[in-house]
Amino acid sequence: MTFLAWALGVLLPALTLLIELNSRMCAEEFFDPLPTWMHVFLVACVPLANGFGLVATLEGSPRWMRAALVANGAVLGISAVYTAIFLPLLPLSVIAILIVGMGLLPLAPLFSLITALIIRGRLKRALPAEAPLPRAWIGAAVALVAFFAAEGRVAGTRLALHAAVNGGPKTQRAALEWLREAGSEEILRAACYVAPQRASLLDFLMSFDGAVSTAEARTAYYRVTGQPFNTRPKPDGLSTGRFFHLADEDGPPDPARVDWELATSTVGGRVPGLSLASSELKGSVDGDAALAYLEWTMSFATTAEGQSEARTQVLLPPGAVVSRVTLFIDGQEREAAFASTGKVEAAYAKIVRARRDPLLVTLRGPDRLQVQCFPVVKATPMKIKIGFTVPLLPRDEARFATLLLPSFAERNFHIPEDFRHVVRVESRRPLTTAAGGSVEQRHDGVSEWLGSLADEALQPPKAMLTVERKGAAEVAWTEDLMDAQGYIVRQQLRRSTVELPARVILVVEGSKAMKEALPEIASALSVFPKGTELAVLASRDGVEEILPLGPVSDEGLQRAAKELQGLRAAGGQDGSPALARAWELAAGSERSTVIWVHGPHPLEPGAVGDAPNWWITSRHPHEVLDVMVGRGPNRIAVDLSRAVRFRPVPRLGTLEEDLRRVFTSWGGHSYVLQRDRLPVTEVSSTGEAWKTSSHLARLWASSESDRLLAEGGDESREQAGALAARHQLVTEVSGAVVLERKEQYDEAGLRPVEPGTVPSVPEPETWMLLAVACALLGAFAFRLRRAP
Repeated sequence: MTFLAWALGVLLPALTLLIELNSRMCAEEFFDPLPTWMHVFLVACVPLANGFGLVATLEGSPRWMRAALVANGAVLGISAVYTAIFLPLLPLSVIAILIVGMGLLPLAPLFSLITALIIRGRLKRALPAEAPLPRAWIGAAVALVAFFAAEGRVAGTRLALHAAVNGGPKTQRAALEWLREAGSEEILRAACYVAPQRASLLDFLMSFDGAVSTAEARTAYYRVTGQPFNTRPKPDGLSTGRFFHLADEDGPPDPARVDWELATSTVGGRVPGLSLASSELKGSVDGDAALAYLEWTMSFATTAEGQSEARTQVLLPPGAVVSRVTLFIDGQEREAAFASTGKVEAAYAKIVRARRDPLLVTLRGPDRLQVQCFPVVKATPMKIKIGFTVPLLPRDEARFATLLLPSFAERNFHIPEDFRHVVRVESRRPLTTAAGGSVEQRHDGVSEWLGSLADEALQPPKAMLTVERKGAAEVAWTEDLMDAQGYIVRQQLRRSTVELPARVILVVEGSKAMKEALPEIASALSVFPKGTELAVLASRDGVEEILPLGPVSDEGLQRAAKELQGLRAAGGQDGSPALARAWELAAGSERSTVIWVHGPHPLEPGAVGDAPNWWITSRHPHEVLDVMVGRGPNRIAVDLSRAVRFRPVPRLGTLEEDLRRVFTSWGGHSYVLQRDRLPVTEVSSTGEAWKTSSHLARLWASSESDRLLAEGGDESREQAGALAARHQLVTEVSGAVVLERKEQYDEAGLRPVEPGTVPSVPEPETWMLLAVACALLGAFAFRLRRAP
């Protein structure tokens, strides 16, 4: 009997604990019996306390036996709980023993409980009759309190997560509310990387048929916290694999350590050890032509073993287009090949599988750039450069123009808190900025901004430059890139009237990220124009009607403002239901506008079970204005931009200021830049027009590509892609990829551009040489005019 007690009450539970810690067999197949280190400690107490009890009966010391009885009470409590947890598996275990002779591990809690009862009986009999007996319930109570303290929030969060994903509409709403108030953010975030396992008997029984995938967990995380899951680092120590790594190293990889988004279009979760090592943003502004060229050089490093892929979505300045993509290989600049999006993506994926050095740049929705580079390895940073051709935004009757800088919207790498982006921008006309740093007038007449900005400071409208345009020509021109002798590209600054929409549907997201924005939206309504119809909707776990559709009145605007100020912002809201309702309301008018004001939105249309997505392809409003608060993904914009006239509103000030600017522009006028490609024979004279750089031709090609895409049809799409590739641009239908060797380009049917055809930012020495050259030419021309 003593041998069986040692075997079944000490050795079997100890062996079971070690096997589960190493293999995670039960966690992967059924439920996780050891979700926290407190669970591990409590389970480890079982064989230790049983062994202590057996030793105490042999020693015969009353002091030892009383201590063993207290520990025995704790064992009884722990064993009883785990016996109940494993109860559904006991029949399967018995069948497995009878058929294949295996299956003792699920019986370990039951055998431990029986052994603990036998040991308790022995201890009672061994103690002298006059010795006081410790009460068993004290030890059991302590153990149970510790167990449920560790179990409660874990099991509650996972149960609520299952309900939020698999329950009906009412159950889902209740589960989301509970998670927002009492759920564990860390457990939810962990589920975004590794599919969660059941943590308790109740969890096991209620969710056996409703597993939660990582994609569903990421949706739930946003709906609970209001933030995309990858805004926070990957939880420390996250793993479904072996604690002690005793298994064969050649076995299957641990799912918690695998980058499942490798070589895909999804940014995905943070990769441990991967970080931004350096960042330099430099540029040149031509205020007369209202355009700029920026180059962003950045490098990535990792402290982890193996190879990592850096992925990010970059928020572009309004209307900007990528015109250069460079990868540094062994210190040498390698230029990209530009081709159709599908072609460059296929080439990149193939090279990543071969573990070579590619860089991929594609467009992911309006003003959203996807950047992917591989492999980032330890001790050798990976360096890339991306060039942006940017149109400036005319302001104040076109006397000034504004330049916004690119910034990270979403990323899978870490940026240290003390990290700074080095920024240098030059202009022949005076520059001003409130972003920090210094603006100096150099002796060569160039205005130069030098700054060192934190990552948050790059977010618009914080990093914004204004260039003076007083006295600038209203017409700028340059030679055509494809036929410099036969064509020119001309840009004209035109004053146009902004039409007042007949019907406006204002859709406001009720996410937690919008809490501070709601009063600003309410205040901006005070300048909303009369003479049109207005409806105000809110995304709040469905659709909430703030103001019914009707003619604009002061009373209605005041009521809507009051409702918005009192709106309870919570979690992350799916915009699809409210936008679907806005589509229905807008369908009754030919001149309808939907304004969508929202925070980061990682959900695609129809991502939530009961969310409609039919509305995107149905009869749509004349225009959708997208006003984003903060930075992050905007998944729904990708589909919207393909189906409707979709225009992101530039963030140039506070939310209230930007909305007021939109509302007051209706019925007024604005200045727009119109670009045309004209035969030289049709242009009588460039006259006082400003001769600018070839970036003007690139902006025309980008606009023309968009126009061809708007026509629809395969032929127009093909023409748009070919035009963009010829001009070396990244657009909706074209991308750029850098490969390592010529053979790889040949195999993919690609050809990298010639280094001499890519744009660049002049260095300060270049500006000096240009100034000297201009002075010499001027002096030479003056002497010629004075010569007899």
